[in-house]
Amino acid sequence: MKKNIQISLGSLFLVLGSIFTACGPDARLDMVGMFAGSSPIIDKRFEQSMEYNKQAGYATIQALTDDYHVYVCTDTHIHKTRKRWEYFIDAYRADLLCPLAVHLGDIIDATTDFGYIEEALAPHPLAAILPNKTDTLMAVCGNHDIYFKQWEQYIKTFKTSSYYFVVKTPTSKKDLFVVFDSADGTVGKKQLTWLRETLAWAEKQDFRHIVACTHTNFFKRDNSQGHSSNFTQEETYALLNLFTSSGVDMLWSGHDHSREITQVNGMTSIVVDSMKDEDKEPYYMLVTMGEKIDYKFVAVP
Repeated sequence: MKKNIQISLGSLFLVLGSIFTACGPDARLDMVGMFAGSSPIIDKRFEQSMEYNKQAGYATIQALTDDYHVYVCTDTHIHKTRKRWEYFIDAYRADLLCPLAVHLGDIIDATTDFGYIEEALAPHPLAAILPNKTDTLMAVCGNHDIYFKQWEQYIKTFKTSSYYFVVKTPTSKKDLFVVFDSADGTVGKKQLTWLRETLAWAEKQDFRHIVACTHTNFFKRDNSQGHSSNFTQEETYALLNLFTSSGVDMLWSGHDHSREITQVNGMTSIVVDSMKDEDKEPYYMLVTMGEKIDYKFVAVP
């Protein structure tokens, strides 16, 4: 019996090895990356992000109205087709009340797929006649964006995965958005220190709202995503305590591919639906930033 089991297991690994090597050097999948991660660890990614932030600074975006829109999507997993991604881009670009959109991670699916997002980074097609309209895309790093040896391409495309930006309104109201990297299921010691310092600074400013954006869902109930599945309980507690004690109004995330809304000590945590072309019921979130934050979910055809 034991001998048969050993033979079966050996055959299984042989078959799996054949599957993942059959496509040669252009194979999209990275077997090691799927189970252990093949991009730099979070502390290294954080250091690279800070190097860019030190040179470029942190963005301030001007909204045209005090009540403005933010379009939020996640988990597009772009590969070969991108019809819903393009629908999302067209929607936020056409909205004169929208100065920016946020993608909460897993923009692409695997190796070579970054080429499919180029149109989202192109200049606004109406820039010549809408000089005051911005349509900045703010990206969050997801596990699929780094799994398959993609970190070098991600940092080349989006420059940083740990940063914040401020949106100012015509009456000088200010909202703070803090983006942090949780692509492999942890924030790491260095990034956690930066989050504490950033939110301590924010408490001394006159921000109307503070929103935190990341990929990994804090309240994920299973381990289906492997090593990137969710934070440890200790890290979840530390982050939630930090956010709720520092005046963070909302936490936006993705990763779980299904909507979930949780209230935690005055903070609203929202997991946004995925928006893959293959999804039967894809949605994005349309947020109105005003004296209070309103949101709704919009179905994508």
